[in-house]
Amino acid sequence: MKIFIIVYCLFTVNSLVAQEIKVYTENADNNTVLVYADNNNYCTASIALKMKITNLSFSEGSKEIFVLPASTKKFKIGTLTPIKANKTFNLSFNYQYTLGDVTLTQYDKDFAYDLPFKKEGNFKVFQGYYGKASHQNEMALDFVMKEGTEVVAARDGIVVAVVQHHTSGCPSASCKDMNNYVLLYHTDGTFTQYVHLKFNGAAVKVGDSVQKNNLIGYSGNTGWSTGPHLHFVAYLAGFDAPRTIATRFRIQDGKKSELLQEGNSYSRNY
Repeated sequence: MKIFIIVYCLFTVNSLVAQEIKVYTENADNNTVLVYADNNNYCTASIALKMKITNLSFSEGSKEIFVLPASTKKFKIGTLTPIKANKTFNLSFNYQYTLGDVTLTQYDKDFAYDLPFKKEGNFKVFQGYYGKASHQNEMALDFVMKEGTEVVAARDGIVVAVVQHHTSGCPSASCKDMNNYVLLYHTDGTFTQYVHLKFNGAAVKVGDSVQKNNLIGYSGNTGWSTGPHLHFVAYLAGFDAPRTIATRFRIQDGKKSELLQEGNSYSRNY
């Protein structure tokens, strides 16, 4: 007698507020099993799928990392085929997921971002890349910015995550899960995140398409914060942590761009 057992467990690792990535199976003809995934997000997503199988062959061999297109239902991961008939087939699996393509290495490294605040604004970068306070392991920028300052998109993108329900913060890592933010996804597969927005401080919603200089929110002092400021970071997806990247910004009249330096103040007249 043929016995087919499928046992699965769900294990998610995702520091962002995202729609659930679902992996599931369906029985097909000849005792084969099809493995599918749903990605309800407005950007690509990645899963790391680990399977334990007995008397089954996987069409994708030892491959574990799969990239799912945006807004996709029933994306086929692969097929499991019995090796020996009339034997017990066993399958169990678990997976983790995150927004974006974790395999991506090529992106627009020369892109010149607009400063994330309105024209005529002038703001100091009080912590730069690999800063000693909280940026030891990332390329991120902190702009001194009073609460309620208008924050604008630094480049065109689509809104893929919004958190704005937190009301407070503190100057230690214990408050890092209380950050309010807006997350944008860009055509080259990168993300930009605008963090520490005030309570109900988002001016956009998930799924909105925005152009650079569009208002996306209002600065605040929520989460891991020593005072009112805007934390800006651009990155590529990663399972363990985002792979932060350096960003050049158009400054002054917009005719030149450069990497911003800790301790300097910047303005825009474009």
